[in-house]
Amino acid sequence: MRPDEDIPVRIGRLLAFAEALLRTQGAPPADAALTARFLLEADLRGVESHGMAHLVDFYLRRLQQGQIKARPNIRVTSDAPAAATIDADNGLGFVAGHLAMQLAIEKARATGAGWVACGNSTHYGAGAAYAMMALEQGMIGFSLSTGGRLMTPPGGRGRALGLNVLAVAAPTPRGFPYVLDMATSVVAHGKLEIAARRGEAIPEGWAIDPEGRPITDPARFRPDGLMLPLGGSAALGAFKGFGLALMVDILSGALSGFGTSAEIEAGRIAAHCFGALRIDAFVPIEQYMEGMGTMIDAIKRTPTADGSEVRIPGELEHALSERRRANGAVPLHRSILAGYRAAAEELRVPYDLEEVS
Repeated sequence: MRPDEDIPVRIGRLLAFAEALLRTQGAPPADAALTARFLLEADLRGVESHGMAHLVDFYLRRLQQGQIKARPNIRVTSDAPAAATIDADNGLGFVAGHLAMQLAIEKARATGAGWVACGNSTHYGAGAAYAMMALEQGMIGFSLSTGGRLMTPPGGRGRALGLNVLAVAAPTPRGFPYVLDMATSVVAHGKLEIAARRGEAIPEGWAIDPEGRPITDPARFRPDGLMLPLGGSAALGAFKGFGLALMVDILSGALSGFGTSAEIEAGRIAAHCFGALRIDAFVPIEQYMEGMGTMIDAIKRTPTADGSEVRIPGELEHALSERRRANGAVPLHRSILAGYRAAAEELRVPYDLEEVS
């Protein structure tokens, strides 16, 4: 096995290990389990940039340093029939996000639509996980979040706003849901972390230095590299990515009252927004499903250059998740497991993740 190859890790052992690490820092068992499950869901869907790779450096260490509260006082600060605002009290973003999305779903069940803004939170992982909660209720789900302030506006030479994300999930009759989960930058910053971990270069057009020169070595991004908005350049639509990033800030930071990514301390505090739409409040569910099926079938009939089938957003991730669940394991890079071993030794947590049998 090459040094850069991934190692399959059993799902049950990984969840138990992650929960044990988080509990050493005072996280209640239910919160630790929820956080571990959301991280795992990202890896099951192949979203390595937002999964278990962040367990130690992103969450455990920030709990240790007091940047995240293990036992926050999460509370609803504003409540209306179809909308609410939540103060996450600087707790784990997974816990606040799960609570906020549940509330949005409850409001949609009662009124047809529910929206919940959440401020004073922290990084909540992959946005799709929250939008997909609505699928279980036969609803359409939305999840938006501000990210670390690492993006420059089109033509800019400084960090001005967050790597904001948005996700949408909708049921379909074709055996997989439609799921869009996207950064408003060209790519998520986690893609640079993956490239650095594997000793790979990144393409021109992802990031620049303060003089506007392309960065292709991910190790050169710190300390002052700049992520470009989706589109990369103005000619290729960067103002669209910039506009989408601002939209996320408006719905998450401004609407929650806790500040946008241009204002709040970079990387420490995040704001989110969650939405749910009850389909039958708009149209009979059968009519909706018929329309979704017709649209998907029409798209899949499109000829392609190489003769392959057109894939709908979320289709490949769903298939991968199903395979990994059936296999009972997810792949993790050797460097991630090395960090796990060090944390386990430091915190005296049993470590048995590399025994796959």
